Amino acid sequence: MAKPIIFTDLDGTLIDFKTYSFERTKDTVEKLTQKGIPIVFCSSKTRVEQAYYRKALKNEHPFITENGSAIFVPSGYFNFDFDYQKEIENYKVIELGVDYKTIRKTIESAREKTKVANFGYADLDLEEISSIIKLAPEAAKRASTRDYTETIIKGDVTSPAFEEFKEELLQNNLICVSGGKYHTVMGKQSDKGKAVEKLASLYRKAFGEVLTIGLGDSANDQPLLKVVDQGYLVQKPGNYWEDMDIDGLNKINGIGPEGWVLATSPLLVK
Repeated sequence: MAKPIIFTDLDGTLIDFKTYSFERTKDTVEKLTQKGIPIVFCSSKTRVEQAYYRKALKNEHPFITENGSAIFVPSGYFNFDFDYQKEIENYKVIELGVDYKTIRKTIESAREKTKVANFGYADLDLEEISSIIKLAPEAAKRASTRDYTETIIKGDVTSPAFEEFKEELLQNNLICVSGGKYHTVMGKQSDKGKAVEKLASLYRKAFGEVLTIGLGDSANDQPLLKVVDQGYLVQKPGNYWEDMDIDGLNKINGIGPEGWVLATSPLLVK
């Protein structure tokens, strides 16, 4: 029997869109973990942010950060060698994305050329970040500690100037994608789908046949949902689904964490 591997988005999927709570999914996560089913976080969230949720949910599996910019594999997790770019703490890191310093430099240049007025984490102090994203200062600090992406959390993201800004980024091998709440600037090679495929290939080497299961709620989850064997789209607040054209995509009648539980619970009876 193929071994299930769950690849899941966080915001608006495993955790609540507004409160960031995981209380609704915690019990199911614990039961899936007891059954030996890996749950791989695949999110726009940073390494530092994901560390918080991994500790809280006792998750010891690899994880994919910043919209597919990097895969963090705990040292010793696989009993074979594989290619990776660097080691951080106790992780071997497979990098797909562009480093943060380069991204910030390109953003500043693109703003200068297009005269667009928008702001990312690096442009704001911690108090303003906390106020905008509605998180306590400690959580806001985790969100602003970035390795491979910058997120636009304030200002113009709709005008013709913003479209010119995005085009300027593209000319410099960066893309700007819309998430559930904000816009994220990242390298063209940052891709949740590519990251999932790379990590899934390691799982196949470790376990043989695997069944990849993907869960998401937003436009930036499309690359993830396209490459898995079984994709599940949970509802957004307001009981609607993001518009996606993916063959075989399962639309779940449940908002965020409620939909997550509905989609994964059948694995507990197999």
